[in-house]
Amino acid sequence: TYTANTRMYVLNRSSETLISSGDYSVSNYMVSDYEVLITGENVTKKVIAQLELNMTAKELSSKISVEAIDQTRVLQIKVVDTDPERAAEIANCVREIASTQIKDIMAVDAVNLVYEASVPTQKSGPSLKRNTALAGLLGLVASVVILTVLFVMDDAIRTEEDVERHLGLPTLGVIPASKELGTAYVEGKKKKHVLDRAKGKKRVTKKTRSEG
Repeated sequence: TYTANTRMYVLNRSSETLISSGDYSVSNYMVSDYEVLITGENVTKKVIAQLELNMTAKELSSKISVEAIDQTRVLQIKVVDTDPERAAEIANCVREIASTQIKDIMAVDAVNLVYEASVPTQKSGPSLKRNTALAGLLGLVASVVILTVLFVMDDAIRTEEDVERHLGLPTLGVIPASKELGTAYVEGKKKKHVLDRAKGKKRVTKKTRSEG
């Protein structure tokens, strides 16, 4: 995704001799008011119609965010989109239409352009580091769950305790596993198989000679 930024300066009404505190900073509740107006259907529907966007007002609203620059009357509008050119077009169009809405509804003196949104050249998301860390965490959790399930479902008998638990019988003795004994057993089976084949051939040879 790409993020396009545009800024506008909001000048609140004040008397000729006194400057209100609202002229120095946009308070939290004022930012909320501006955000509601800028992301509302009065703005988003006009933007969709003007740019001929293939999306709903709700979808467009989810792409827009509004924030005030600290200790200023400057509002920043951010638009996130998968197309960098479209993100810039939407941001500038939202600012233009929202400026009129803010002046008409909130009765401010003026909403002036600080700078237009330019086409972003670098991606703003998704975060590779965050996704990698999240994937690693999910993989770890999945591994723990799988191992736990395998351990719980494993009913193989491997120890004396398993015999007593599953069969309810006492263990009289234990024969330890021996690699050497296992190897000797396998070798013995092989030798026996070779001898059996040799004896079979001799029998066949004798029988053939006797018939001849």
